[in-house]
Amino acid sequence: MKDLKHILTARDHLVTGKTFDVLKNLHTGILETHPRPNKEELPLYYESKNYTSHNNNNKTDGLLAFCYKQVKIISTKRKIKICANSLCASKKNQKPSLLDVGCGTGDFLYSCYRHGWNVKGVENNSNAKNNLNPKISKHVFDDFELLKKSPKKFDVITMWHSLEHISNLDKTILEMKNLLADQGVIIIACPNHKSFDAAFYKEFWAAYDLPRHLWHFDKNSIRELFSNYKIHLKKTLPMYWDSFYISILSEKIVNKKNNYLKGFVIGLMSNLCALFSKEYSSLTYVLKTKN
Repeated sequence: MKDLKHILTARDHLVTGKTFDVLKNLHTGILETHPRPNKEELPLYYESKNYTSHNNNNKTDGLLAFCYKQVKIISTKRKIKICANSLCASKKNQKPSLLDVGCGTGDFLYSCYRHGWNVKGVENNSNAKNNLNPKISKHVFDDFELLKKSPKKFDVITMWHSLEHISNLDKTILEMKNLLADQGVIIIACPNHKSFDAAFYKEFWAAYDLPRHLWHFDKNSIRELFSNYKIHLKKTLPMYWDSFYISILSEKIVNKKNNYLKGFVIGLMSNLCALFSKEYSSLTYVLKTKN
């Protein structure tokens, strides 16, 4: 039996309004969502036109989602730069290979494709896959099975805000490790529950996103989790824009209406605090195996 400590109780503010608990696993340091939806229930919690990560329909999105998509364009460029800078020296002048796990509507994957990368993706949500660019749709698979049949390994494997959605962490991390090339790199981005905006909004913090987020990480729990598989944290990078977006979403949860100004102020305060604490609203982790 796991030793669990109750942290907070929060609602699903997107689809059902049901309440869920966030419990801390005292052995791993990871926060866990309880009760966890089963395999049949979980897809139902993504069935909302307001779930922007799986929806490219600008007509129904509103101002916040429009801003999200503009910021995503900027963020995508930075993500590509992080991936390129993380390549080992021998790969920098070659055509690198990249696997994006939980690729959503494929915006990042398509941008890498346009930059000359060999790309593959994993995504099991049908709504997201319906929004894939036709030029990369044939490179996106429901799971790892078809990828395992190919002898090709990947120089970079990314998970941009998808690790927290994965039911089976053990299986997924092992699959990624087996698909990683020698001197390859794994890049993970997750919300950080130790950030100022998480502490400020508490159970109304939008990045808890219960129950779609099954796990809630910080730097220490990411380091410990991956070290169990001999994958080591090499670098931690901030995601500056996330604090603004998450704070604006959180304001809407608290007040049942948009308050862009206050959300922006809290997001700014979170980033300013993080200049000293390094606890940004979301963090990007660069991890490598030791050969």
